[in-house]
Amino acid sequence: DTSRRAPYEMALDALGAVTTKGTFSREEVLASLKQVNETHLHSYLAALRAGGFRAQLLVLGNVGKAAATQLAGKAAGSLVLGGGAAQQPAGQLLSALQARKAQVWVASRPVELRMRNPIPGDLNHVTLSMYQYGVTDVGERVRMLLLGKMIENPVYQTLRTKDQLGYIVFGFVTEHSGVLELRVLVQGSKESPDRVDVDIDEVIDKFGSSLRNMSHTAFVGWKASIRSALNHKDQNMGQEADRYWSQISSDGHCFNRKELALQYLDSLDGPEAVAQTFEKLRHGHKKVSVKMFGAGLPTKPKPSALQVPAAKGDVALFLLNAADSSEKRRLVASTDTYYPTDTICRIAA
Repeated sequence: DTSRRAPYEMALDALGAVTTKGTFSREEVLASLKQVNETHLHSYLAALRAGGFRAQLLVLGNVGKAAATQLAGKAAGSLVLGGGAAQQPAGQLLSALQARKAQVWVASRPVELRMRNPIPGDLNHVTLSMYQYGVTDVGERVRMLLLGKMIENPVYQTLRTKDQLGYIVFGFVTEHSGVLELRVLVQGSKESPDRVDVDIDEVIDKFGSSLRNMSHTAFVGWKASIRSALNHKDQNMGQEADRYWSQISSDGHCFNRKELALQYLDSLDGPEAVAQTFEKLRHGHKKVSVKMFGAGLPTKPKPSALQVPAAKGDVALFLLNAADSSEKRRLVASTDTYYPTDTICRIAA
């Protein structure tokens, strides 16, 4: 049901499907769902037990360590032995190394996915530009957090307020299966995604110039903003559980990341290190774009557009026509490299 989601949300899903191992497009999931019946479900559950489970548990509240450990043992035992009266072994528990994790494809060349807005008759286009940075230590993570804070306003003020390219405009840094990425997103019907993509690059380039010339006073203000965010206290038990669970579910177990981040933040005297991180982000890795075209606008690029270098170094642009598995195989065949899933819980020297 496309009416329940905004076009930009489906563009984000398409980006995840293209760049994440073992993730499938919305259309593929819907097609598979139609074929599922009770027999298929029972076969899947049987294979799931035989293949093994990765069991992770968080107990929060008025429960002691001994009781929590006992509860975890019972839960794990029920997975291994099953629920029958005979208590016959029905599966095995997997370690963190044995369990399969989502991996992000390394964008070693510029990639562009061109797709139709799946909402019938919707005139809105979506332009989503993603710049990969990679798996970071705590210091790099802090510098990326600073970049994310700094770029929010220039992106919004230029693309939304000044150019009025869309009523939904975001510029932000996010973590994608352990990989930090800068993303800029615009949804609107005023200009085509090809035009907006150029505008996004211009905003990012101008931001880079302003970052290199940032005053010490301005930089101190941004540091204070990040420090405030890092020191934000959980407002309820749910937020506390989310904070712990993010480290458990990823097997990162970096429970002292906040303290390390504050330590590194205090060591930053000026914007130079952040500017170096920006240069690495902008030019050291390649961009992945999702261009979603609204009703009435063709998705096929003009020949002149393909003649423009998509990135410095004259690296050829890799075009995708869908976010499905066949197009993904074609992409991965060009460079079958994925980021590691390890968490770096330290400040690099």
